[in-house]
Amino acid sequence: MNTYPSTNVLDLLRLLGNLASGFIRNPRGFDLEKVLGGWIQDVIKRYGSKNVILNFLLKKVLLVSGRDLSDRILQDPPDSQGYIEGNLKKDGMSFLAPNALTISHDQQWQRLRPYNEGVLGTGCQHQYQQAFLEQVNHAFSNPVSNIEDIRECMGQAMLGIVFGENVAPERLIKDIQVLFSMVGNPIKRILLGRFETKRLEKFYETLEQLWEGSEASEKPCLLSMAHGIKPYTTEEELLQQIPHWMFTFTGSGTDLLARTLTLITSRPEVLERVRQEIKEAGSLEKASTIAKLSYLEACLLETGRLFPPVTRTFHITTAGDAYNNTRIPPDMEILHFFPIMQRERSLDPSTDSFVPQRWLDPSDQDNSTYSNLFLRGSRTCPGRDLILFVCKSAIAILLDQQQLTSKTNVLSRDPLPAYFPEKDIQFVNP
Repeated sequence: MNTYPSTNVLDLLRLLGNLASGFIRNPRGFDLEKVLGGWIQDVIKRYGSKNVILNFLLKKVLLVSGRDLSDRILQDPPDSQGYIEGNLKKDGMSFLAPNALTISHDQQWQRLRPYNEGVLGTGCQHQYQQAFLEQVNHAFSNPVSNIEDIRECMGQAMLGIVFGENVAPERLIKDIQVLFSMVGNPIKRILLGRFETKRLEKFYETLEQLWEGSEASEKPCLLSMAHGIKPYTTEEELLQQIPHWMFTFTGSGTDLLARTLTLITSRPEVLERVRQEIKEAGSLEKASTIAKLSYLEACLLETGRLFPPVTRTFHITTAGDAYNNTRIPPDMEILHFFPIMQRERSLDPSTDSFVPQRWLDPSDQDNSTYSNLFLRGSRTCPGRDLILFVCKSAIAILLDQQQLTSKTNVLSRDPLPAYFPEKDIQFVNP
């Protein structure tokens, strides 16, 4: 039985050197993820393997950047006899929601997965999508000039879609962003987490009040729908599903929307095709119109491939496993690193190019060279269809009603950079 190659002390010293030099060169604009990604790419080339054990001396992590092994890990439901959430992922999410679907397995996952799918409308058009479109129209009625403006609009849409129109306090928009910033950053969580305990307590007190108030509500929102399909479990467990519904809007949903909008408006031929599709589809006040925007959806999926909003996830296998005659040690942390997985030049020379057309044939997507930004198999994101609907609606509104264009040309031509140039993004509203 083979084992995956492992990094050594020299590799670790290279990483530390890269971190130090990157910080010294640009302390204010230092990007840890970019430096780590460059080091990982170098490790993969040096060892000639897509999957490498990263030896950090006190901890070993199996890096997975090959789609075949990643698909194997993700294909089955999380089970303690197979693959479950990694410790790094569980420690982070437990700060906010110890019973979240993303860190559940076995019977708890079997119970919560159908519940989340039912609330979010997985695999279908949501029964409240017309009401949701009205919330998006209202939230994006004001001009936007940068990604933070878009994040604020998505926060407003989130309040209406999750809790109902004019029900939830606006402070929840900031609360969910502050609390989720602790989830994904262990250093920040250790240093500052204890100072946010009061915010966390008040956050859940508010969720409990909104939950109780929505039981008899006729407002079309996720909370009122959740009351009709709740499984046999505790209220605490149900409430802890809500933070992920919320942060999808102001976190990964905002990043996907803003990045897609930037790419579309940076390329005249793409912008013209999207605008023509919007014009031919019909009124943007009808949800049925949004369903017709297939090219716009392809732009979202292609942007997510090039610049995945979620760059990594963690798993472990408590019993160990073997794949292609190679051993995966038990209890070793497994890191899926999507930026590299989505851009394999050896399989596709156009991998660094913006080509929305690759997503227009649904029959090709399951066998695509690329992983989907919403994951695959049993662990596919249950909010996929809802957030795509929201993003398509928002982009269509911004392009049609505000005639939005991009102020930068940094993404106007291929090949595209490995990481999205967030700070360069500005929009113009004539």
